[in-house]
Amino acid sequence: MSLIRAYTNDVYLVETWEERYVLKVYGGGWRHDSEIRYEADLLDHLASRGILVARAVAARNGKALQHLEYDGERRQAVLFDYAAGTKPEPPFTPALYHREGQAVAALHRASDDFQTSHWRRSLDLATLIDRPLALVASIDIGDEIRNPILEFGQDIRSRLETHIAAGLDWGVCHGDLTFDNLHITDDGEFVWYDFDSGGMGWWAIDIQGWTVLDTEWQPRSEAFLDGYRGVRPLGANDIAAAPYLAAATEIWGLQIDLERRVLNEAPSAVRAYLADRVDRFAAWRHALHTDFG
Repeated sequence: MSLIRAYTNDVYLVETWEERYVLKVYGGGWRHDSEIRYEADLLDHLASRGILVARAVAARNGKALQHLEYDGERRQAVLFDYAAGTKPEPPFTPALYHREGQAVAALHRASDDFQTSHWRRSLDLATLIDRPLALVASIDIGDEIRNPILEFGQDIRSRLETHIAAGLDWGVCHGDLTFDNLHITDDGEFVWYDFDSGGMGWWAIDIQGWTVLDTEWQPRSEAFLDGYRGVRPLGANDIAAAPYLAAATEIWGLQIDLERRVLNEAPSAVRAYLADRVDRFAAWRHALHTDFG
């Protein structure tokens, strides 16, 4: 067994003589048991609809979610199938993004009738913006760092409220649809994994809103959207909201970084991290071509 990644969760590659698996040991306090069971149920549902995913593997007791003693604390753990295929490799062509758009639309369509008795926090404005900003407001840093972050978050929230009022498609989101969470088989099939950031939210979260940060990515973004629209409808308001939702997920990521890592470091490291976020959010302002005034 070898460690693949240690951050929010500790993720291990488990190899037997015949199979490979991924063991995820969840970070303490990151997810409630019900939220993890929600994900396992979602994976089973998607697989039943023909979507290729890395499913949770039931243990001998018939349950996917297990509890174990790990580094002196009780932690949750789930064993997942190893996703077939390999990660996409350059060149990341518009044709590849067109196929990804089709696959994401199929994923959304397949999840539309998902039901479970389990709960997972929604990717709503409270999760994406309100709680992260409340955390930043509570940290003892100077106004020259705190205020730009709070103002950026409030401005993004205001823009999203306008899009929400106009109507955005709502459903199960993956929440982190990058090429790091995707394999492609030899037959060209897309296999999704790591739904840990997902939950109910606005589907536009998953449609590549981050590409506004680099104009060179625009042809790929257009190819993605064209592929998506070939499978299910996608309104102009959803497309317009996508960059703001991408910015909102970075605000949420700030909270995760702070709580899982940064706040355990020295005050100078906390300040340096947040100063870097100020610069990052300034890049978002520039990319969105607005001062939010």
